[in-house]
Amino acid sequence: MSSSHIRWNSWFAATFAMLLLVAAQALAQDAPVRGGRLNVGIDGDTPTLDPLGMGAQNDRHVGRSIYDTLLEFDEKGKLVPNLAESYSVSADGMSYVLKLRTGVKFHDGTPFNAEAVVYNLKRLMDPANKYRGSADLAMVADVRAITPMEVEIRLKNPSAPFAAVLADVSGMMISPAAVQKYGKDYGANPVGTGPFMFKEWRHGNYFHVVRNPGYWRNGKPFLDEVFYRVMPDEQTRMAALRTADIDVNLGPAPKDVADALKDKSLNVIDPGSLGTVFIMFQTASGPLADPRVREALAYATDRVAINKALNYGIYKVARTPFGEGLAPHEKVGGFREFDLKKAQAIMKEIGRPIKFKLSTVTVPWSVRLAQALQQMWKRAGIETEIDQVEMVQIIRNAMTHNFEASLFRWSGGGDPDANVYQFFHSKAARNYIQYSNPEMDRLLEAGRTSVDANARVGIYTQVSSLLAKDAPYHFLYYYTPFMLSAKNVHGIPRAADGMLRPVDIWKSR
Repeated sequence: MSSSHIRWNSWFAATFAMLLLVAAQALAQDAPVRGGRLNVGIDGDTPTLDPLGMGAQNDRHVGRSIYDTLLEFDEKGKLVPNLAESYSVSADGMSYVLKLRTGVKFHDGTPFNAEAVVYNLKRLMDPANKYRGSADLAMVADVRAITPMEVEIRLKNPSAPFAAVLADVSGMMISPAAVQKYGKDYGANPVGTGPFMFKEWRHGNYFHVVRNPGYWRNGKPFLDEVFYRVMPDEQTRMAALRTADIDVNLGPAPKDVADALKDKSLNVIDPGSLGTVFIMFQTASGPLADPRVREALAYATDRVAINKALNYGIYKVARTPFGEGLAPHEKVGGFREFDLKKAQAIMKEIGRPIKFKLSTVTVPWSVRLAQALQQMWKRAGIETEIDQVEMVQIIRNAMTHNFEASLFRWSGGGDPDANVYQFFHSKAARNYIQYSNPEMDRLLEAGRTSVDANARVGIYTQVSSLLAKDAPYHFLYYYTPFMLSAKNVHGIPRAADGMLRPVDIWKSR
């Protein structure tokens, strides 16, 4: 062999070895690293960690680490197995049979089985327990164990959205033994089957969960622990992310999202939009029971200016309850666009002074929004007093109808029904505004019983148009639950409901 061949072979061998080393290093960087703590900044505390009282965004964020749901959504919005490894629906659409995953245990060591599922669903369905999301299960007639690992759920009528219900709070499984042990204190001592076990909750400060060593998904979770730190001030939360005091910022301010999009040192997670930010008006009593006042407020609200000035244009102006990820999105007739002269004319026709309280949580984005609305409405001759309350209190006030108008945010559900039935049906538990319209009830019932996708879009278009006419809510913009994270945080899902699912998250060193 010539010396040139020897030199060529030596160069080729060295180059090939270097390429293998680079490839191995790249693979090592992409491979999940085990261990470590994830610090997550959230904008408010929660009243309970018992699914009976859960429903707000922060409740569900923390709940997702402790509890598994029966079904789950993937990043494309498709329902996939979880604690229920499969399900089937009868030909008449009246019966769902869930086949449960074997070998799963609750954090207290008790078994997850059909008996536990029956207990959970019946507990939520019991009117005495006042489940906040009771509308989700209103279509259920009965639930029973067929075998130790199979459950049948009988419905009152066929229900298109029912399976999606099992991928949210109604599908979160808690330990029956823990409920019996802690009684009314269960909400401060949650026990699920999830990837993390509850460790400590310091109200107004943090939630601490630790790795579940017996988790049913092999090798998961990767993290040792997660701290959810309550940080209402968005500037403080963003500063903490930049100084590595937290790893993930949930609910960042629009300006912070706009800045982060230009900042290569941060990850911006955009999961899409299912829900909205809106004003809800008390329709049963007080000055806002007059539909003309609500009409004037709608005309007096310049949503385009609000989105540009306060949101840096990162959201889209809303006309329906349905975010971009839902089929009835923006299908509406008769929505009242900004027209100050029309608002002033209506107020002149009413002929009396109108003044009410606008409730808002004590977080900067919501306070700024309330102040902008206050100024806009004043130009129409409507006086507003801003009432700033803590997150937990504004939820309690909503549940007891103790407000006149309130700014709220709903991250949305995987089916259109989740964005309307529970809020606008006259008998729904979350009908905070005490709104009642027989035509709305008829439409909402038709929407959840129809299994024809095109027919449902038509129904929800009518729902949106009726909401535009009655104006019990005024929709401001579609809410995209952006998340910001440090570059060394990997595996945050882009699920459209915006919930942080820490089971797949890991941190590179």
